[in-house]
Amino acid sequence: MTSLKERVEARLREDVCKACVFRTAAGECSLEGVRDCPILTRVDKIIEIVRGIDSPDVAPYAQALREAVCANCEHQHPDGTCRLRDRLDCALDDYFAWIVNIVDEELAATE
Repeated sequence: MTSLKERVEARLREDVCKACVFRTAAGECSLEGVRDCPILTRVDKIIEIVRGIDSPDVAPYAQALREAVCANCEHQHPDGTCRLRDRLDCALDDYFAWIVNIVDEELAATE
């Protein structure tokens, strides 16, 4: 039996990675060797955030993401701004609503 993290990661790779703007025509991630994927390197924290919130609105999830993940990201400035986020260059921020939905579905499947 696969763990929740393994299932979530597999779904992210199957769904989000295939549609990600950082995917090359050859099907590879263009972030490799440049910087870590902000989604796949934070799966545990993302699951923790989604598990701790029950809301039909993505705003509470996004706020928790900013506090728990973005606040510890090297790209976010001390004032809370992020050049990558502002330029739509952060896959985690760009696809976060979709990611929340995937994690919610996998959490529901374990209950």
